[in-house]
Amino acid sequence: MKLTGVILAGGSNRRFPIPKGLLKIGNKRIIETLIEIYQEFFEEIIISTNSPELYFPYNVKLAGDVYPSMGPLVGIYSSMINASNDGIFVTPCDAPFIKKELIEYLIKLNREEPIVICRHKGVIHPLIGIYTKKILENLEHAIITGRTRIVDFLNYSDCCIVQEEALIHIDPEGRSFVNINTPDDFKKHIGGRICLD
Repeated sequence: MKLTGVILAGGSNRRFPIPKGLLKIGNKRIIETLIEIYQEFFEEIIISTNSPELYFPYNVKLAGDVYPSMGPLVGIYSSMINASNDGIFVTPCDAPFIKKELIEYLIKLNREEPIVICRHKGVIHPLIGIYTKKILENLEHAIITGRTRIVDFLNYSDCCIVQEEALIHIDPEGRSFVNINTPDDFKKHIGGRICLD
């Protein structure tokens, strides 16, 4: 199955002074790192965002929410209907340490389930994984009926949840699942000064 790479950058960003995807680690923004990784796997890349002006310089396809923004489920749906392929591989814009090997492993699983996601340290990570167009109708129904919590959607969907034991050889420390949600997260996982330019 051919996939489109999607970077979810549509969050409200209330806990950070700048859009998280534009944070710099060293001399490179997180969004730039993710795009470079994605270019190795996907011919089509979409940034899911309601602030397209922030991402014009990156020369990739942009997709805004087709319903009023209600969280990542709407971003996944909006990206999926804008994608040229039969499914999407999603990553949040604030995951600076995602490993190429993890993406490659999930792509090669070739499961029949319409959703492939991971569990790490007992926690399911729904924003790193594969969503196929098999779920479009159910996804839209969930959104228009106001059931937009992604965990709830997964509970009644056919999913392949890849367990930590299967990923230990790829990412033993689970760095791929680190999100920079707050300045404290930045200090803990990256350190140094938050670059605002």
